[in-house]
Amino acid sequence: MKNIIFDFCNVIVTFNEKDLVSHFTDNKEEQEFIVEKVINSPEWNTYGLIDSGFITNEEASILINDRTNNIHKELVDTFMKDYYKYMYIQKEVLDIIQRLKEKGYKIYLLSNTNEFMYDKFIKEIEYLFDGMVLSYRTHTIKPHDSIYKYIIDKYNLTPEESLFIDDREDNMDTANKFEIKGRSVIPADVEDIKEVLKEYGIGD
Repeated sequence: MKNIIFDFCNVIVTFNEKDLVSHFTDNKEEQEFIVEKVINSPEWNTYGLIDSGFITNEEASILINDRTNNIHKELVDTFMKDYYKYMYIQKEVLDIIQRLKEKGYKIYLLSNTNEFMYDKFIKEIEYLFDGMVLSYRTHTIKPHDSIYKYIIDKYNLTPEESLFIDDREDNMDTANKFEIKGRSVIPADVEDIKEVLKEYGIGD
């Protein structure tokens, strides 16, 4: 194994829906609204328009509010602007990456993400990676084949020599189809990340 490819959300940075929404409202109906109508909206999750780089967070807020008749406009706007404040980078994962680099592994980032998240988080840790493929720049998202072909071709990776760490099974299924090794990990679980490294003979 020569290359280790990391996902970002729920591998390096936390993203817990219940925890996030609880910071914006105590009202259960409003919390469900954020999850169902914002996080799982066509703009964010269903079609990945934000992470594909086709619209911004601000444009997504407008579309979501229009579709929901502005019933929670202030809540939507605030959440879309401030949700990142209740996410955090797992320092222990950064330490793992640093140790892997010191051992000679090539480290890559393959993430469904957007420019907003790049500015808030990824930019400050970019130095850790030998290469990055971010969905908003390629206009394609996991688990579609094209983003995996992109990272393989861009960095001339041998799939059989590459390990992928991602928390979603559908993303991992496509990686495995391209003969990239790995399994899905428990979201934001550092110990499971260590375990999958051990499973492939890689000590951190």
